[in-house]
Order: sequence, then structure tokens, then C-alpha cells
Amino acid sequence: MSELRYADPAEFDLPYLDVDPISEAGLILLGLDAERILAMLGFATLAADPGAAVLVVDSALHNGEFRISFSAAVAAGGAEWRRHRPAFAAADGNRFRSGSPREAWAAMYDVARAAVAENAGSTTVACLAACWFRREEIDQVTRVR
Repeated sequence: MSELRYADPAEFDLPYLDVDPISEAGLILLGLDAERILAMLGFATLAADPGAAVLVVDSALHNGEFRISFSAAVAAGGAEWRRHRPAFAAADGNRFRSGSPREAWAAMYDVARAAVAENAGSTTVACLAACWFRREEIDQVTRVR
């Protein structure tokens, strides 16, 4: 295991070599605003759905590019969040919350893997974990009560 040390804020430091890449991606996700997280979730959801993927590819064939509006991606992510949110509440069980971002991310990612029963891709699971971590803000954007 890597030894923890406090770096000079002006010093660039690479992530620990023995950390799972999804953990580093998770820390990046947690730094994004709610709409960006939802847009990523929406894009992952649309790409994973065969019907939506066919429509996007067909559009690219005829228009020469892949295009999806930011608002459409946010809306798709919001719909996916609303669909999964009850399962997150059930899977969480009021777990202990750590002040360490990496430990908190690991706990949220475990909740996401437990809550998402179907074979969701790692991007979808990671985005849903970020949504659960930031659920108050995500709920406001998606109007979940």
C-alpha cells in the first residue's frame, strides 16, 4: 500500500499506483456539478440502450456526426436517477460516512453496485454512485422529493 503524505499544494502528484482506476474516476465525478453528472449518466444510459444507440448511429450516418444536446443528456440521466433512487435508499442502510473522499467514494460505489441489479456498465454505476453521494443536489435538479 502506498504511504500517505501531504504534498505541497503547488506540486503535481500522480494518483497512487495501487488505487483502483474507478476510484480516481469517482473523485473526478464528485467534483462535477449535478447537471454534468446527470448528463454523463444520461449519455451512458443512452449508449447502453440498443434502441437509443441505433438512433444515434443512424443520425450520425445521415448527418455526419454524433449529436445529443446537453439538456437531453441531463433529462435522460434524471430519468435514470429517478428509476434507481428507491433501490439506493434500500441498499444504503445508513452506512457510516467517512470524511476521506476515497473511503466515501468506495462506500458509495458499493451501494451503487448493490442497488443496480441489472448488468449496468461501469460508467452507469459510477455516475449513479456520484448521484447517491450528492443526492440532495441531484434530487433538487431532478425534482425528486
